[in-house]
Amino acid sequence: MLYSGATTRKRMPTRTRQHRVLELPQIITGLLALLIALWEACFAGFTSGEAELAMFKQGSHLLLCGVVWFNTLAVLIHFVTDVRLRKTFSRYLLLQLLTGLLASFIFSGGVFDFMLSDRTMNLSILLSLMLGGYAIINICGMVRENKRIGKKATHSQWSPAVIFFSVMLTCVLVSTLLLLTPGSTRVPITFCDAFFTCSSAISITGLTCVDVNTTFTPLGKLIILANIQVGAIGVMTFSYFVLLMVGKRLAVRERLAISSLLDQQGVNIIPSLIKAVIFITLGVEFIGAILLFVLWNNAPGVPQDMLPFRCVFHSISAFCNSGITLFSDNMSEQCVVQDKWVQSVMMMLTFAGTLGFAVYLEVMTRIRNKISGKRNPVRWSTNTWLVFRVTLLTTLIGSAGLFILSVLEPSQHATTADFNLWESLWNTVGRSAGFNLSDISLYGPAYQTFLCALMFIGGNPAGTGGGVYAPLFALCVLEVRRVLRGQQDLELHKRRIARTTVERAMATVVLSTCWIVACTMILILLEPTTAGARNGTFNLLFLEVSAFTTTGYSLFDPGTLSDPSKFFLCANMLFGRVGMFTFMLIFIKPKEPSPIRYPETRLPLS
Repeated sequence: MLYSGATTRKRMPTRTRQHRVLELPQIITGLLALLIALWEACFAGFTSGEAELAMFKQGSHLLLCGVVWFNTLAVLIHFVTDVRLRKTFSRYLLLQLLTGLLASFIFSGGVFDFMLSDRTMNLSILLSLMLGGYAIINICGMVRENKRIGKKATHSQWSPAVIFFSVMLTCVLVSTLLLLTPGSTRVPITFCDAFFTCSSAISITGLTCVDVNTTFTPLGKLIILANIQVGAIGVMTFSYFVLLMVGKRLAVRERLAISSLLDQQGVNIIPSLIKAVIFITLGVEFIGAILLFVLWNNAPGVPQDMLPFRCVFHSISAFCNSGITLFSDNMSEQCVVQDKWVQSVMMMLTFAGTLGFAVYLEVMTRIRNKISGKRNPVRWSTNTWLVFRVTLLTTLIGSAGLFILSVLEPSQHATTADFNLWESLWNTVGRSAGFNLSDISLYGPAYQTFLCALMFIGGNPAGTGGGVYAPLFALCVLEVRRVLRGQQDLELHKRRIARTTVERAMATVVLSTCWIVACTMILILLEPTTAGARNGTFNLLFLEVSAFTTTGYSLFDPGTLSDPSKFFLCANMLFGRVGMFTFMLIFIKPKEPSPIRYPETRLPLS
C-alpha cells in the first residue's frame, strides 16, 4: 500500500505538467481574446452599418480573428492528444472546440467578405468572450489541482461567507467599470450611479437611480442582466457546476462551502442540488421568455425592437426576483398594467424563484423514483412541508390584509376594488421582487407598513427571494408559542426541530431588526432634508427595509439621495444578499464548545 501511494504521488505531477503544456497556449490566446473582445464591445462594438464595417477593417478585429484561430488550433491539438491518452474524449474540451470552430467560421466569413452583419459581428464578440471564460476556468482548475497535489499547499481559512462576499464585490467593481465605458451607456453616468446599479443587480434588489431602458445600450443591459443571473445563482454555485459538468468531483471542503451558502444540511446532496439549481433556473427562465414573447409579439405599446432580448431580460429578472425592468415606469407601464396574462406569467416566475431549489430537488427526486418504479418515502421532508404551508399562509394572509387595508384606509390611490385585489396578490407574491403595478406612495401608511412587514418576511431559503425568509420567521413565531405553552421541544411534522436551527432563526430575526433600525438612523443623519419632509422618516425606513431584504420597492426616487447614502444602501443590499447571520460570522469566529458548564441561575423577567 505504501509503494502504491508513492507511485501515485510520482505520477500525478507528471500528468499535471503534461496538461499544463497543452493548456498553456489556449489559456494565453483565450485571455487575449477576452481582452480584445471586451475592448471592442465597450469602446467600438454594438454599432451597425458602415461604422461596423469600418471597425471590422481596423486592426483590432483582425487581431481578434487571428487570436481565435490560434486558440481553436491549440484546443484541437489538446483535444486530439487527450483522446489519444485517455482513449475517450472530454466533454469540456469538446465544448471548447465547438465554440472555437463556430467563432472561427464566423471570423472567416468576415475576412472573406460574406456573412458580415451586425448580428454575426456581435455573435463573434460574444463567442470570443466565451473563449476567454474557458481560459479563466482552466486557470482555476490548475490552481485547484496545485492545492490538491502540492505538498505544502494549505487550505484557505476564509469562511464561505467571506469568499462569497468578496466575489460579489469583485463582480460589482468589474461590472461598474464596464458600465462606465462608452459602449455601455447612451448618456454619461457617474461612478456612484453605475456602482449602485450593479450592486442592485447582483444583489437582486431592483432599486435603481437611473432609467435602465433609456440610459444603457444593449451591452449595458446585457451586463446588468449577467449581474442579475450571477447574483441569483451565485458565482461559486456556477463554478462548481462547471466542474461537475466536465467530470470532476467536488472535495468535501467544497461541498461544505456550497452547503453553507445554500443553507442546506449534509454534503451528499450538494452535487444534485447544484445541478438542480442550474437546470431549473435556465429551464424556467426559457419557458417564461417563450410565454412573454408570445404575449408581447405585435402587442400594442410594447417596443418590438430586440423583442427576444426584452422577453429574456424580464423572464430572468422575474425568476431571480430582481425587480429591474426595461420599462421606464416599471410594470405600471400602460401596455403592461392592463395585460393580466403578462402579469400572471411574471407572478408565476416570481413565485417559482422564491419557492427554493431544495423543494424542486425533492419533487424531481420523487418524480424520478415514481417513473423508475422505486418507492418514495411516505412523508415529505420537514423543509418542503414547512415551505409549502408557510408560503400558502403568507400569500393568503398578505393578500387579504393588503386588500382590506386598501379598501378601508383613506388614500390617494383611486382605483377599483378589482384592481386593488389583484394588486394585493401581486404585491404579496412579489414581496421580494419589487415589481410595482402602481405608485405605492399613494397608499395609506397602514398599507405601506403591512407591505414593509411582508418584505421583511421575504421568500424561502435556497431560493432567489430575500428577507429573513418565511420559514425562519415562522419558526420564531412557533418558538414563542412553545414558550408560552410550556412545551419542552419545538415539534413540526412529527419531528423535533434542532435547537441550533431555532436559535439561528431567532438570532437572524433579532439581528436583522437591530440592523434595520440602526441603518435607518444613519440614513436619517445622512439625509436630513428627506427625513424632515412629510413622512420622510418612514420613507427612509421603508427604503432601508427594501434594500436590506433585497426587495426593490420604494416610496420615492432613490436617485434623489446623496452619493454617501447611495453607497451606504449598496452595502446594505450586498449584506442583505449574503444574509445577516452569515454576515455576522464574517466578523465573529465561532468558539469551540467548552466542556465546562457553570451552575444554572434564574433572573426576574417581569
